[in-house]
Amino acid sequence: MFKNKGRISKSEIGHNYHRFSGWRLVALLVVFVLYALWFTGPGPFGQLVRLEGYTYLQGRGFYSGVEAVAAIEALSSDGRRLKFTELGFDVIYMILQTWVFEALIAFGLSAFGLLRTRWRWLLLAPMGYLLFDILEDGALALVLETSSETIGSFAGVFTFIKMAFFLPLIPISLGLSVTGSVAMVLRNLKSTDTRS
Repeated sequence: MFKNKGRISKSEIGHNYHRFSGWRLVALLVVFVLYALWFTGPGPFGQLVRLEGYTYLQGRGFYSGVEAVAAIEALSSDGRRLKFTELGFDVIYMILQTWVFEALIAFGLSAFGLLRTRWRWLLLAPMGYLLFDILEDGALALVLETSSETIGSFAGVFTFIKMAFFLPLIPISLGLSVTGSVAMVLRNLKSTDTRS
């Protein structure tokens, strides 16, 4: 599908995946990396995980309602405010992460001419990750307000499902982008040799 200088046509697949091709893809990756470095370093997430006694629930992959409430109640009033702030800025992070997954997968599929095949359904996986990450953060925000173990249990389930999307998406997106790049280079070398 990279016949037109690597651009993905919206009409080809019914979605605007070309929005992050070419220089836009590079810009997206730069913005994501810079935001991630700030968010996990001097930003709210980095501040939160450095709090003494803080339990990073999402890093467990799954937790019970009792564990969720215990982790929240262990926070001081300042810690709770920081947790709210972290959940807010996490929305920006998860959207950027979703766009990165989507862009890399679309890039790889396009390089191999697979965007019109059933392989295109891989592009739904980043949306699944985003959906359950939003549900997870929303549930944890409610736990902060209510100390409800029931809601905490839902948060644990949402975290588990989010990770079920997130972990496979890392090798899938990286693998498709790398192999897609190699395929494009080889194709260009072949076309150059043919013209020669």
